[in-house]
Amino acid sequence: MDFFYTDKGIHLSLIRVTLWPSVADCDVSLGRGGCVASPHATISKKDLANAQAAVARGARVWAAEWSPPGSMKSNGQYGKGGAFIGNPDNYANLASLQSSFVTLLAGTYGITLDALSPQNEPDVSTVYGSCTWTAQQLHDYILYLAQALASAGYGSVKLMIAEEGTWGNSYNAAAMNDPAVASKISILAAHEYKGVPATPLSWNNFTTQHVWETEVSDFDAYDGSMNNGLVYARMIHGALSAANVNSWHYWSLSGILFQDNEGLTDSFGHAAKRAYTFGNYSKFVLPGWMRVDVANNTGLLVSAYKGPDTGAAIVVVNSGPSVVNQQFNVDASMGASVVPWITSRKLSLKANAAVPVSSGSFTYAIPGESVVTFASTR
Repeated sequence: MDFFYTDKGIHLSLIRVTLWPSVADCDVSLGRGGCVASPHATISKKDLANAQAAVARGARVWAAEWSPPGSMKSNGQYGKGGAFIGNPDNYANLASLQSSFVTLLAGTYGITLDALSPQNEPDVSTVYGSCTWTAQQLHDYILYLAQALASAGYGSVKLMIAEEGTWGNSYNAAAMNDPAVASKISILAAHEYKGVPATPLSWNNFTTQHVWETEVSDFDAYDGSMNNGLVYARMIHGALSAANVNSWHYWSLSGILFQDNEGLTDSFGHAAKRAYTFGNYSKFVLPGWMRVDVANNTGLLVSAYKGPDTGAAIVVVNSGPSVVNQQFNVDASMGASVVPWITSRKLSLKANAAVPVSSGSFTYAIPGESVVTFASTR
């Protein structure tokens, strides 16, 4: 499936790539020849191809580092976990490395990096490339990274913290409680491996930072069914509606390397239903759109979104087995009719006949076990 085409695919608008501190570090995990040649930080050849394809289709690219070089860690190894050794020399050297990655993408491949996360999952030390940081180390490092990017001419790259493995605030605290550091941070991020976030990351209540959910999947035996598709539809709804998340990411585009649910496809590249329920949001709720209030007193999960100028969408998740006849009251932004796009056991993000909007209202029979997006025709 094409993940980025508006007409044929699910229109993803963001893709994350991995920042490798060096070709040697990349070789540890991917084997020799896995990354592009670079005297400094580098990118894998697979990530580069995906990023180029995404950019060609109008998507944005951002990056995260999984581990600093072994020389900056307690165990002396790039892989196998360990803790970051936070000191001025390491802060300065790592900032230079991470800035060189931005320069590599822009100068050599014409890819403008949208955002940079200095450490993926700073709460995790495990067998693959990983590294624990403290909240204070993240606080101290941000100013070094901001200065390095500005000096290289890439001060517009958004800085992101902290991408914890589970939803929470603890690794943001030191940075966000210091106005001088908080002013350098554009995105607060976390992963969703412990379920739907019930509340926003607290600082988003009174700051201008956006909140991103940047990774989730599961490691159960592969399930490409609508049951699993509904699991992730409910997660997306909860993240957008309860936690005020601005962007929601899955772990992997492709499941070709996996026998579980880590990708949006199976091991042969066939799209799982979760890819299409993801598309019920990503194809229609576009960058720059805002969630708006919507009345709903049923058991359905309903959320509504509006474009900055024109355009609107309503997404409905019906997890139950029965059809629900639902009336929707909308404003003029929906136009004279709406097009229902349905993902169900039988349909995969399929456009159905337009439904007229009369006196600001329309009614539709929401199929059981489905996700339906009503897209404006304006």
